[in-house]
Amino acid sequence: MGSSVFYQQVISGISLGGVYAVMAVGFGIVFNVLRFSNFSHGGVVAISAYVGLFISWNIFPSFWMAFTATALLGGVIGLLVERLVFRPIRVAGKPLTYFFVNSITVAMVAQQSLSALWGHEYFPYPTFFERAAMLVGGVFVVSQTYLLMLGISALTLLGLTVFLRITKLGIAIRAASSDIYTPPLMGVNTDLITGVTFVIAGMLAAVTGFFLGMTYSVTPFLGALMIKGIIAAIIGGMGSLGGGVIAGILLGVGESLLIAEVGSSVTPIIIYLGIVILLLIRPQGIAGKLTTVKA
Repeated sequence: MGSSVFYQQVISGISLGGVYAVMAVGFGIVFNVLRFSNFSHGGVVAISAYVGLFISWNIFPSFWMAFTATALLGGVIGLLVERLVFRPIRVAGKPLTYFFVNSITVAMVAQQSLSALWGHEYFPYPTFFERAAMLVGGVFVVSQTYLLMLGISALTLLGLTVFLRITKLGIAIRAASSDIYTPPLMGVNTDLITGVTFVIAGMLAAVTGFFLGMTYSVTPFLGALMIKGIIAAIIGGMGSLGGGVIAGILLGVGESLLIAEVGSSVTPIIIYLGIVILLLIRPQGIAGKLTTVKA
């Protein structure tokens, strides 16, 4: 692999890894608050991809308008999922198994509904920019879409970090992530916190769905790529949003370099074996912490 190809693959990998990081954070933020693996996130990713497809072809041909509208509607979808699917069982005090089963059910219903409505066809997003690639440093060519993905993913994650650290709602979400039962005793509205958490997760899912739709094509099975976000969340350490970001970028770069070197069929085998070895050595992930639950 030549140096120019290497740098191209690294930049492409970082850009794609940024999307994986957004995916991992969207998955992880719900886990932090409610302590269950929210597999419905993949369903919201797929639905948002179709929403973005419709908006960009029929309402807003501008990238920025279509992207913003999709992100906002993703937040609405996330809130609807929380209100209709998870809030009733949370209020009823059901065990976490109910959340887990319902999250898988939502993902499957979303996938099968999209498949029934639009079949298994591949739908491309419109070409938003006349210039498909850019020459960086006069040495190598980089996709403009990948650079855009990298920039927006970074700004999205930075904005979320600022929100969680300096706003009252953000601090309340961080408090709930430590113990969901104590904040209500201090006057914190748990319903509001969980609702906002799912709005954030929905918006992150919409960002992911929009970018995946631009990078690949839109199909009912686009949400299956959520497995990359889950892997990044696990490698980074469940409960650690920063770890998820680091793991997402590392996963994207590793995947991009391996595909260029050994091909797309062998790459998943190497990555999954590497994950198994990593978790055997460090089961808590990159930034996670081992905890002991006492009776």
